Amino acid sequence: MTAEARNARIENLVNALVKEGVEIEFKEAADALPRSIWETISAFANTNGGEIILGVSEKNHAFSLDGVRNAEKMESDFWCTIRNRKKISPFSIGTQAFEIIELGNGRNAVRISIPQASFSEIPIYLNGDIRQTYIRRGEGDFLVNEEELKTLIRNSSAKGIDRYPIADLSIDDLDRQSLAQFKSLIAARYPEGAYEEMKMQDFLLHVGLLDDSDKNNICPYAGTLLLFGKYNTIKRYFSSYQMDYFDYRGSNDRWSDRIATDDLGPLEMNIFNFYNLVYGKLASASKAPFAINNDMVRINTDIREALREALVNTLVHADYSIANGSIRIEVYDTYYRFENPGKMLIPVDRFFRGGTTKSRNDVIMSAFRRLGLSERQGYGGYQIFRTVSNSLLRAPQIETSLDKTTLTIWLVDLPGSYPELDDAEKEILSCLSHSGVMSKGDLETRLDQFSEYRIKKALRKLLELNLLTATGNGRSVKYALNMTTAEGLGQIRLMMDRLSELLSMK
Repeated sequence: MTAEARNARIENLVNALVKEGVEIEFKEAADALPRSIWETISAFANTNGGEIILGVSEKNHAFSLDGVRNAEKMESDFWCTIRNRKKISPFSIGTQAFEIIELGNGRNAVRISIPQASFSEIPIYLNGDIRQTYIRRGEGDFLVNEEELKTLIRNSSAKGIDRYPIADLSIDDLDRQSLAQFKSLIAARYPEGAYEEMKMQDFLLHVGLLDDSDKNNICPYAGTLLLFGKYNTIKRYFSSYQMDYFDYRGSNDRWSDRIATDDLGPLEMNIFNFYNLVYGKLASASKAPFAINNDMVRINTDIREALREALVNTLVHADYSIANGSIRIEVYDTYYRFENPGKMLIPVDRFFRGGTTKSRNDVIMSAFRRLGLSERQGYGGYQIFRTVSNSLLRAPQIETSLDKTTLTIWLVDLPGSYPELDDAEKEILSCLSHSGVMSKGDLETRLDQFSEYRIKKALRKLLELNLLTATGNGRSVKYALNMTTAEGLGQIRLMMDRLSELLSMK
């Protein structure tokens, strides 16, 4: 490795990675693996994965790459211990996870890449004691409390957690009005099934919403109760059950419209009724005038399909057993926010790419699928991405932790979502959104209304904000939107789909 390449790599380690605090951990390690490294490994594996850099000291919030000695011995100790089931419970880790980086003068840095463990492997714990399970919160590693451990164990379940029968309930504990509306919708969607003539109990058995393993005590599943139950009965079995919709358009301080499950009203506030009420509000709020792109071609700005899919995802994948967890839908002038309790059960990067998904609530998901309101093959996230991208809006964002998952759908393009940026910074984002990769010279030619100094300053600011990536050296440096995130992977998939569509037209 050349000195120039080595220095660039060191700079990337110390400067770029530190910005990602939640998924980066710097540790001093002169001669041996730090004892605390195993707590961090457990925390990363149980959360979103991360990078551990050994040989870095910190003083007054400034980092110094001091390096380590005996890196080869550390590597041997790492692999020996990671395979020791008495030290840490097993999980999949790549053979290239431990990387030694030469710094010169006999020093090395060590980079250890810890993946997020699969949900069948969690919790990842230490010393044969499941109570020694750690999660990542902020920039620290924390022992889980009792509720967090229960959540991790629920997430590892092979089947949906809403498919357990509630033996002391019957069909009479469900809301008849909700059931009748659901049955009518299914009958209209599948007229060949002759569902209208079925008795309600027979219909619910047929569509998998009642358990009849005990013929003398036919009862609803937990998911059936959440979907169609009476509010007070739902609260008896799910004490944290709460769903809210807020419309904050025109103001960030006071909502102009609200729907809440604990409001008194004519409807029982179960999931089915909440969905119908809220989607009506979202569909109305999303109406927008037509827009034109740079080529003066009219574009589609109707994102109701994306909003419907986001709402269904929020309701279907929530963990209704999390203490103090709640569902919250918010509408603002420039974006929508969907929040539900529980960690997303697929890695973030797969959400916008699409593919096989893991269901948290099989009963609830099945009901939405029968209504034609949920993607069957795990492509709901990609459908959201595609709809928004086709409307030339900023790509959706998703954040997930053990406690909650939040999806943001924007109503503006990428530059418009950063009102704090100046004109030059916004124009650079706009150029790169359409052109992909450009050099500083390309940008100067395209944006000749700005000086060379202004563009240089704007590029530096956008790199600091992690909105851009830079590759190459000197005059050959090329800039692009940061494509290391989930939204970037979704963009790649979308581009491939469009290429396939073009090829099929030949």
